[in-house]
Amino acid sequence: MKHLLSDLSKRALISNEQAALIVGQAAESRETEIRLLLRQGIVDQQVLATELGRAFDLPIATKWPSERVLPDAISLRFMRERHLLPVAVEGDKLSVIVSDPSDEATLNALRLASGLDLSLSLGTDNQILSAIERLDEERATNEQTGGPSGTDDDDTLKDLALDAPVIDLVNRLFREASAARATDLHIEPARGYVTVRHRVDGLLEDRERLSTELGRAAVSRLKILTNLNIAEKRLPQDGRARLRIAEREHDIRVATMPTIHGESIAIRFLSSNTQAPDINRLGLSPADLEKLRQQIQHAHGMLVVTGPTGSGKTTTLAAVLGVLNDPHRKIVTVEDPVEYQVEGANQIQIHSEIGLTFARTLRSLLRFDPDIIMVGEMRDAETAGIGVNAALTGHLVLTTLHTNSAAGAVVRLLDLGVQAYLIASTLRCVVAQRLVRKLCIHCREPYEASPELLAQLPDSAGASGYGSVTLYKACGCTYCGNTGFAGRAAIFEVMVIDDHVRRLIKPGVSADVIAHAARKSGTASMMADGFAKCREGLTTIEELGRVTSED
Repeated sequence: MKHLLSDLSKRALISNEQAALIVGQAAESRETEIRLLLRQGIVDQQVLATELGRAFDLPIATKWPSERVLPDAISLRFMRERHLLPVAVEGDKLSVIVSDPSDEATLNALRLASGLDLSLSLGTDNQILSAIERLDEERATNEQTGGPSGTDDDDTLKDLALDAPVIDLVNRLFREASAARATDLHIEPARGYVTVRHRVDGLLEDRERLSTELGRAAVSRLKILTNLNIAEKRLPQDGRARLRIAEREHDIRVATMPTIHGESIAIRFLSSNTQAPDINRLGLSPADLEKLRQQIQHAHGMLVVTGPTGSGKTTTLAAVLGVLNDPHRKIVTVEDPVEYQVEGANQIQIHSEIGLTFARTLRSLLRFDPDIIMVGEMRDAETAGIGVNAALTGHLVLTTLHTNSAAGAVVRLLDLGVQAYLIASTLRCVVAQRLVRKLCIHCREPYEASPELLAQLPDSAGASGYGSVTLYKACGCTYCGNTGFAGRAAIFEVMVIDDHVRRLIKPGVSADVIAHAARKSGTASMMADGFAKCREGLTTIEELGRVTSED
């Protein structure tokens, strides 16, 4: 185990302090070090399973049972509590999937109960618990469909939502979404069934179909958990909750929408991080990182981060706040929702339903004596006007806009009614970004890019200066779920507003004119940053084209 923790530390999967803490906790408790790693969520479960496979010379599980094995000898409760799943009896051995191969007490108990030797393979806690619940789901389905088929009676749905089978179903859906690294879980009714979908690395994929009755009960369960009106099915609703499922905390945001086949629900898993991310680990190139660090050291002015929804803008701003956060500055943030908790900052959650809007909060905020103001999003003309004036009167303002490019931020501010001379006087830097899927490092393969392929890239990528380039392609393996990708990374464009660009800021200016001036001043395009990361093997040319196709 010391060897495992040392390897995890060397690979930067855990810190030396975390390794020492795990060793100390294991010495004071009956839990193994692996179980503590799993319970505390320090390492991603799939990553840990891969590392355990190397350390214990065990395979990753690929075969999952469709029915219970030795049901008279091994109870569901034992399987759930010990996080293991018998797969098959093969001669005098019991094939079993475990998440903690170091737990000798559990393995000995399993040998005693089954009377067989064990053949181990590895799975994650989420995979094992979900598979156990699937084995027990036939009973759950029968219980759910025992009443009148297709009923919409509110009391009936509420009763079903509070039944153990539906609670187990929702828990399983959460576990499977977590195991798949999903950022969103969608439950969508159709004619005669309900579809469950995950958004993984930015793309939606179908996972399973539920019966209509079970799907409605699951939606009702989620509405109860997030304090929504279970009787209201005609209007959209939004809710939030912090849930503890399978020893893990989940911050979720829920949105319901009435459709012709019933209520559809989307669940967003919010970041559970309590610390601002490290700006050095955002993925900025050294040159862009230096530009950004220089611009945020000014006492006043405005920094804007742009990109589509879900492109990591809030993460970038949180990293900037981490750099600026010190006892000599007063930092106030206005957000909806508050995704990162920044120690020492005054963070305000917007509540539009009671009138606590961005604009109203900002008007009062200027009397609150802040040094740095972070505005989650400039959504309207009033918010933009107040934010720009705050930057003009001696505050450093950080905010986000929804635009396709860094240059587009200037045009968007003009469209919001901010006067050109105010933008020129306050805007210091614009960071545009996208998220691309990262290639799985276990199965990516290099190849020599043809001149024809490079010729298809836009001039802004800077590919024409290369004779031959080694790029990488996605293949697929057990680690990445045969997708070829695991996780996401950001590509950036950092545009500093220098005198040359500032003189162009006037009513009617186009984003192309500003972008051209920025290129002449040394701003590297997002395509160029993305192409550099393709050469590093971080992502593929196809993925770069997918996320930048609208530019």
